[in-house]
Amino acid sequence: MSAPHTRRVALVGIDGAGKSSVLAGLRALGDPAGIGAFASMTCPDFHDTRDVPLADLSRQLRAFSVGCDQIDDVAMKATAMYMQMTLFGPVEQHFLRTWSPNVLVCERHPLIELLVYGPLYVALAGTDGAYREREGEIAAVLEQHRPGTFADIVAWHHAQAARLGSSPDIWQLLPEVADLVGREVSEAVAGFADRFRTTLPDTVLWLDAPPQEAAARCTQRSTNGPVEAHETAERLTALRAGYERVRETLATAFPDVGFHRIASGDGVDVEQSVRACVTEGKLLG
Repeated sequence: MSAPHTRRVALVGIDGAGKSSVLAGLRALGDPAGIGAFASMTCPDFHDTRDVPLADLSRQLRAFSVGCDQIDDVAMKATAMYMQMTLFGPVEQHFLRTWSPNVLVCERHPLIELLVYGPLYVALAGTDGAYREREGEIAAVLEQHRPGTFADIVAWHHAQAARLGSSPDIWQLLPEVADLVGREVSEAVAGFADRFRTTLPDTVLWLDAPPQEAAARCTQRSTNGPVEAHETAERLTALRAGYERVRETLATAFPDVGFHRIASGDGVDVEQSVRACVTEGKLLG
């Protein structure tokens, strides 16, 4: 899917691990003449990157995610997080086809994240579907973002469902994702690759911070807003274990994907993490 000379690097880690700060540091070291040797994109808030396609829809899906925190619905939140990732392929292709950089760094990557968050989707898919009954509640919350936001989100899902030949019912996403997660890993990755219109990155840079420290950072940056449903120390501990598991899985099933652990706790300053990413990811060489 990508141009042969573009090497794609995923910057991953639990919330609060420092991905945004490290990406900002990497951008400061990038090509001073503009996009060419090095480009980067944010995910799942694609609208935080300049001049990307689907920026308005990205803002609406972010509002969907935040709204799920406001009404405290974890199953609906998982649906929103999944839907945010469905924009990845079109945005990635924009960079590859328009700029053809030597290196494209992505903050998060949907195929890595789905392997990490898979157990959560499996657990939530077994719920009684009560979140379906709260559709009117979340739609009302999203009207405060922009009138018609939930209708636009449903329309996007319908378009994806038609492309994939899957259910147009947005509340059937969790069981569909759980079914894919439960398959053999190469089949699961292929299925999600089709859904997200991408492939595994060439290199994964895992920013590894202690979950307690990461949770404290999340609380600090939330100011007066709600902390996201998965940003407790307990859930971040489970997610960190997920990255460990994915590292082992990729080493066995996809050995061509490089996976590098980079410490990013409170005892490591951002500059150190940035330098480690440049070295391990061979970003600017």
